[in-house]
Amino acid sequence: MATVADVAKQAGVSVSTAARVLSGNGYASDETRRVVLEAARELGYVPNQIARSLRTRRSMMIGLLIGDVENAFYSTIASNVEAVAKAAGYHVLLCNSNDDPDFEREYLNLLDGMRLDGIIVTPTSRNRSQLTRLLKKDVAIIQVDRKVAGLAADAILVDNEAGAHAAVAHLIAAGHEHIGILPGDLDVPTARHRLTGYERALEEAGIPRREQLVKAGSFHREHAIEDATDLIRATPAPTAIFAANNILAEATLMALADLGMTVPRDLSLVAFDDVQWMAMVDPPLTTVRQPAADMARSAAELMLRRLREDGEGPPSTVVFRTELLERGSVAPIRKERAASTR
Repeated sequence: MATVADVAKQAGVSVSTAARVLSGNGYASDETRRVVLEAARELGYVPNQIARSLRTRRSMMIGLLIGDVENAFYSTIASNVEAVAKAAGYHVLLCNSNDDPDFEREYLNLLDGMRLDGIIVTPTSRNRSQLTRLLKKDVAIIQVDRKVAGLAADAILVDNEAGAHAAVAHLIAAGHEHIGILPGDLDVPTARHRLTGYERALEEAGIPRREQLVKAGSFHREHAIEDATDLIRATPAPTAIFAANNILAEATLMALADLGMTVPRDLSLVAFDDVQWMAMVDPPLTTVRQPAADMARSAAELMLRRLREDGEGPPSTVVFRTELLERGSVAPIRKERAASTR
């Protein structure tokens, strides 16, 4: 493997001059830079990031640990975090916890050993001790989409409860009382908050919460289809369903298709997460939009600010608002359908 000394010899300059050019720090003439960079290219020189991090106490790398890489919401988070970080000269190392606390713990330990400058994470609620340990090592931690109770770290969130409340209130306004919910995994904070919004909307309308219409389970597609099927077949049957994220909405549509049912003729549907396909299906889905790109960019910008300031100042929490987009997947309840569910 080529070293800085090898590049210097090839370019006919001193080691210190080659080091300045390759690090991008300090003065060198345009001609010297051209010669050194050409020598580095010819020799296949690759900077030793670990050695550089030991010298500068900065690796210029940020970890991004997300819940589900197949989920379009998290893809938006990843692409926007990377764009902001790259513009500031940082590289992003992407890890996928699959919303599994054990996987998350494994990746946190891995990232710890890589001497990263910071970690942006969509956390489960099970690894507070590992995250706290990283904070004590002066690793900047930014939580995005979710917040671990009792963790003294910055968080970029959305008002999940308010968004869920708006979705369910919209169904109630259309005459629905038997409203099912697929909240996902209740170990995940967003799922609990969206369930709370559902429950608050029912309570305000004087509609009792029916346990059989709450089908908690998994955010993973194959399990979510089973959960959706069970919910659709519940007694009394729901006339509408609130799916608490885009994977759960997709699973609901697949379950309905398997049962020969359509939206909104047989069942109304409101989703959380306005991913691209929701406006493209027929009918397009009524959904709660959360500003995923803005949340991701805010998280990355806050990370960069923390790194510039060496983590000074108390942790902050920023909460973004949601927006209900009314489309074609909600129909007023038919009197005969409402009577059949009583």
